[in-house]
Order: sequence, then C-alpha cells, then structure tokens
Amino acid sequence: MKIVVTGPYAAGKSLLIHNITKGACINIERNGTTIAMDHGVADVDGMSVFLFGTPGLLRFRTMRKILSEGADGIIFVVDSADVESDARAKLFFREIAFFLPGVPCVVAANKQDLENARPVDTMRSDMRFLAGVPVIPCSAKTGQNVDSMLRTLLYLSMMQWSSVFAKFAEHSGKPDGLKQLMADLNMGRAQAVGYLRRFELRKLLDVQIGDEQFTVRDAVKPLMENPVLLMRRT
Repeated sequence: MKIVVTGPYAAGKSLLIHNITKGACINIERNGTTIAMDHGVADVDGMSVFLFGTPGLLRFRTMRKILSEGADGIIFVVDSADVESDARAKLFFREIAFFLPGVPCVVAANKQDLENARPVDTMRSDMRFLAGVPVIPCSAKTGQNVDSMLRTLLYLSMMQWSSVFAKFAEHSGKPDGLKQLMADLNMGRAQAVGYLRRFELRKLLDVQIGDEQFTVRDAVKPLMENPVLLMRRT
C-alpha cells in the first residue's frame, strides 16, 4: 500500500519513517531539512507498505502534490509539544485534503515523549480542524504507538477497498479471474485492469500476461478476506 507521510516542518516525519522502516529508508535533505522526499518500505504481516514523506516547508507544494498522487492512506504528523506549529498544521491539513479527498487519514500526535506534550483531548480542542479523524498519540523517537498508528491506517485503507479485495481473494488463480471480477463488481475491462495494475505495483497481486488471470500473494490473502486481522496484532 502507498502511504503518504505529511505535515508541517519539524513535526517529525522523517524520524517516523525511519522508525517504521527500521532505518531502511532514504532522505533527500539539506542541513537536516527534507527538501524533496523521504522514502522507505516496511513489511506489515507480509504486506509491503511504501512510505513517501513530503517536505514540510510551504514552498514545496508541487513536490507534495506529486508525492501524494495515488496514495492509499495518509499519516498526518503534528507536533504535540509545539502549540505555535498548529497554524502551520492547519494549512497542511487543508492542502492534503485538497490533494487526496476521501483518502483514509490518521493523525500521528508526535513527540509524546516530551514533558510538555499535549494529550489528545487538548490537541483536539486546539486543532478543531482534525474533527472526525483518528488522533493517535505516539513518539517517533521511542516508537510509542507507532505500530498501532500504522495498523489503524492500513485497516481503514483496506476497508475502503474491501469489496474489491474480497473479490480479488475469491477469484485468485482462476483462469477467467478478470472476467469474474468484472461481472461481480459490475465494471468494464479498463477499470478492472486498472485495479490489477494498481495493486500489482503494491505487491498484493501477481498478474499473468494478458491480464485474464491474477493471483493474490499468499501472505496478504487473509488480510484481504478479513482486514480486522491487522488490528488483532496491536
């Protein structure tokens, strides 16, 4: 799954990606500030999670737009300890809502390891624009709640695709899998093949030449059939 990690400058996006990927990531930065992107890949119960961190300075809006395209989920990182960053967070939240309307999002209330970190209730009061979005207290430095936060987002993302994923699992390996997928979901060939391409890139499927047959990878098939399994590991 493709996950965009975004939020204002100095909220802790790069460190969060470093924590999730156990250091298996790259960061294009200058003087300690991300100027292009962070990128890393994590494995969650056999599922490949591709993380793309956006630059946090306002002037890099075009780069954030490019990195956001096709995202399956959003981790919006805010600084629990810095009240003055709330105004910047509001600008970034409006921007990502414009780039990715309807895409599942969780808020990582980062830096909970600091003494002056605000609890979630206070942050919700201070940042009312986050209404309706899960806010999860965490620390990219210590790892507190990072796994739970990521699993919550993956669960929400997979539930958004649940009808498609259920049919992927049902018709996996069948010679006429594509035709059955089209019939069950009442869609044309172009749209169905588009779904195959999207999730083949995310390493959920293997698609045979001609696109008529696809196979769900063994490790992720149980998650496609029942996404709640992700939450049982927290």
